Amino acid sequence: MAPADRRLTQGGNIKRTAASWLETFPPGAFVMVMATGIVSIAARLGGYPKIGWALFAINVVVYPLLWVITLCRLARYPRAVRADLPDHQRGPGFLTLIAATAVIGNQCSAYDLLPAVSLWLLVAALVLWFVLIYPFLTAMTISQRKPSLQTGLDGTWLLLVVATEACAILAVSVAQTAADPLPFAHLALGLWLLGGLLYLMLITLIFYRWCFVPMTPHDLTEPWWITMGAMAIAALAGSRLLLLAQTTTLFAHDLRPVLFTLTTAFWAMATFWIPQLAILFVAKHVVARDPIRYSVAEWSVVFPIGMYTAATHVYAIAAPAAYLEIVPSIVILIAFAAWGLAFIGAIRAMVRALAGNAAYPR
Repeated sequence: MAPADRRLTQGGNIKRTAASWLETFPPGAFVMVMATGIVSIAARLGGYPKIGWALFAINVVVYPLLWVITLCRLARYPRAVRADLPDHQRGPGFLTLIAATAVIGNQCSAYDLLPAVSLWLLVAALVLWFVLIYPFLTAMTISQRKPSLQTGLDGTWLLLVVATEACAILAVSVAQTAADPLPFAHLALGLWLLGGLLYLMLITLIFYRWCFVPMTPHDLTEPWWITMGAMAIAALAGSRLLLLAQTTTLFAHDLRPVLFTLTTAFWAMATFWIPQLAILFVAKHVVARDPIRYSVAEWSVVFPIGMYTAATHVYAIAAPAAYLEIVPSIVILIAFAAWGLAFIGAIRAMVRALAGNAAYPR
């Protein structure tokens, strides 16, 4: 073969590889933005402002970049996107677009940037909530080919809760700076309660899945950590609502005990899950010797750790329970380590994909 022909063939391979990683790019990739955003917020709350700003800067780059990739995939491979939506494993990943948008808005609020930015991101998150959640649930309902509970249900389904609670937290942030805060406060309260009800429905299926359906170490995937993260974000939303109720007259006085009780229950449930998830992690990677390989799902571990850090910090202020402050001061260090490992894995995976050595890991 002539050198020119060889170069042409090599170029064709590179083109096909690039097309392949774009076609199979995971819809849940925005979980990286979610994880980076909440660790950034936790860093600011925990007294690490420089780290928080650095993570914020990374999100400012990664968030629009992921949107560009997603829109290119939609334009180039619309059939692949349509096939992902009713897929019980990949479909819930679309909900990360909602949560990531809300988390970016909460970052803007936490770092005292323009209030209008948080307001527009709240509008965008709510539009995405309606545009994505109802088509997703409709596709799941009318699909004629449905997997069993064993193969179709994992922790990514709890992104229904996370997306809803993320919008609730952002609504609280907007209420604090709005000229008329009452509509946003009521929106936040409604979304917070809706997220809690969605968790009750889903955790029942998950508990049944864990305890009454056979599971192997391979089934103990990273998204199961969202069982903790979904409760942690609900606890953070409740704590923010509780602080709003304590400092304003937006809510009736007799609503505050309800806010405190439910928020405490959410925080306790999030705390309950941590030892169990740690035991299962050891069972999979130490006892069963299943090697740790990077995938987008690794960020599903980082996000709950960062969220629990932020939730515990704010809950300790809202409760008040100052003695709990030692918990986020320790967990934030674990969150930094987990984020760093996941980020290194993401960079290596992207380099390999662009170099044509592998498809981007799902």
